[in-house]
Amino acid sequence: MELKVDRPALAGQNIDPATFQRVWDRVMPEQAAENTSIPDTAVPAVPTQPAEEQPPASAPLAAANLPAVPECPALSPVPDCPSMPTVPDCPASPDQPDCPALPAVPDCPPDSQCPACPECSACPESPRTLGAVSAARTAPVPETPAFCLGEASQGDSQPLEELMTLACTGAAAGRAMARRASGACAKALSALARDHRSAFRRLSAAYFLITAKRYTPKCEALKLPASLPLALRQQFLWEQQWEQKNSQGAQSTTDPCLKELYLELAQEGSFHAGTIRSLLEQMA
Repeated sequence: MELKVDRPALAGQNIDPATFQRVWDRVMPEQAAENTSIPDTAVPAVPTQPAEEQPPASAPLAAANLPAVPECPALSPVPDCPSMPTVPDCPASPDQPDCPALPAVPDCPPDSQCPACPECSACPESPRTLGAVSAARTAPVPETPAFCLGEASQGDSQPLEELMTLACTGAAAGRAMARRASGACAKALSALARDHRSAFRRLSAAYFLITAKRYTPKCEALKLPASLPLALRQQFLWEQQWEQKNSQGAQSTTDPCLKELYLELAQEGSFHAGTIRSLLEQMA
């Protein structure tokens, strides 16, 4: 049975021809498409907007007007955190080699008289006792006062007698040469004779303090060359012997006063030798 559609009645109902055709084709597929089409004149024209104002339905919204989004730069790989070194724990047992052993604290030696407290001053290892011992070691030790020119110096009596004899000989030689000289040379030789007389008096006083006796030397006969320069040469050698004798006495004695006296007389002998040398240089 063929269905017929009243097309003039449909024309005034604002039905879209395309929609109607699709529905009709599904319901009545055997009828021809031309019998079901609605004339264009029966459907009123629907006003449409300009093409430029209607964006295509398939295009994304405002896709053409959006600025290009830059691609995100590739992130550099984050390095892994370095592994922290493991700190070895100090084991409870002192036999482990990794744990440094603490220095052993010396205990007080077992003594019935030493108390158990290490802070007690009676303990020999206590800090108080050690401090006292250290202070005692650093403190200057008072020297035993040495007796000067006393009976303990009896062994120096013979060297004193020898030096007094030499001093007597030197004083006599100085007086003899001063009588032969004149001017500055005579004055220098007279001063040499006075120094030896003074040395004799100083040695004689030291001898008396030690022995409680007076010593009178026996001077030998003076023998001087006839020429003054030769006599000065002989006295120059004698002054060197005088200096040597006094230096040896200073080294051998234990009496501080005698040692000081010997060193002073040795310096005088060196000065006298220099004076004689200067006189010979002026005579040349």
